[in-house]
Amino acid sequence: MSLDICKPSNVTISAIPIKDLYNHLYWDHRIYDLRSKEDYIKSHICRAHNMNPSPVITVDAIADIDAQINSEYGRAEQSSEVFIYTDAETHYENYQLQLRILNILLSYLTSTRNHSNKSLKQIYTFIDGYENFHSTFPFLCSDSAYFHECSLLVWPSYVRPNLYLGSAMCRNETVIAMLNITHIMSFSEYNENEIKSTNITTLHWQLSDSLSTNLLSVFPSAITWISKAINDENGTVLVHCDQGVSRSASVVIAYLLHSNTNLCTVEAAFNHLKLKRSVIRPNASFLQQLEEFSSTIDIKDKTIKPNKEDSIVF
Repeated sequence: MSLDICKPSNVTISAIPIKDLYNHLYWDHRIYDLRSKEDYIKSHICRAHNMNPSPVITVDAIADIDAQINSEYGRAEQSSEVFIYTDAETHYENYQLQLRILNILLSYLTSTRNHSNKSLKQIYTFIDGYENFHSTFPFLCSDSAYFHECSLLVWPSYVRPNLYLGSAMCRNETVIAMLNITHIMSFSEYNENEIKSTNITTLHWQLSDSLSTNLLSVFPSAITWISKAINDENGTVLVHCDQGVSRSASVVIAYLLHSNTNLCTVEAAFNHLKLKRSVIRPNASFLQQLEEFSSTIDIKDKTIKPNKEDSIVF
C-alpha cells in the first residue's frame, strides 16, 4: 500500500521493506499499527501499538492514545525512530481512513504536543504491509503460539538472503529453528557451546576481540565457508561473536566486499552493514586488516587474488 503523506520539515521519512523492519524490532523502537482495532486484536507485530482512534480521528484522540502508551512503555522504547505500518492492500474507504490517520499522526509526532518531538529524527513507513510481514515472520506476531517466547529472545540482524549477523545470545534453539539456520560461524575467546541439533553445521574460531588478533588470515576461509553454505548447500548462515559488533561484523564486511559487486570499498561495505545492524563497531586493527584484504580483491570479477602467504585456493 502506497501512502501519499505530508512530509514534516524536521524529520526524515523513509519507506522500508520487511527485512529492514525485522532488523529494527530488536532495538526497541516505537511501532504504530494503523489498522483497525479489530484487525490489531486478531494479530499484530511484536510490541506494536494500535494507533487507530476510529471513529474519532483527531489530533486529541491520537495524543490521548500516545500518552497512554508513553505512561506504560515510555522508558522502554526509544523516541528517535518511529515505525508505522498498515495493510498492504485495502479497500478505498480503508485507504482513505489510514491515510488520514497517518497524516494526523505525523502532524502530532512533529508538534510540540509530543514531548519526544525534539529527539524524533526518523519515521519509517512499512511498504510491504502487515500481511507480508506475518507470512515471513509469523513467530514475531501476536497470534503465534511462540509469540511470548519469541518476543523475549535476542534475534540476529538480517544482512542479505540466507545470511544473519548477531551476538552469542542469538545462539538459541528457538531462534535457530524459526529462522531456519543451518550453519553457524562463531568467534569467541572460549570454546563455543555445542548446538543440540545434529542438523546444524558449525565452524568456530577461538579468537579474542583485540588489536593483536589476526583476522586477515581468517577472511578467505570464512568467505569460502559462507559461500559454500549459501550457494552450494542452500543453507542459511548465522555469523556471531560475543556481541555481534566487532569480530563477526568484520568477517561479514569481508564477505560483502568479496561477494557484492556494488560494495567495492571497506567504507561502502561497512555503511551497508551498519544500516542492517546499527551497533557494529570493528576495532581499529580489524578495519585496517579489512583495508588490506580489500586490496587483494579483483573488482572486475570479485575474486581474491593469490597471496604468497595464503595457501587457500579458490
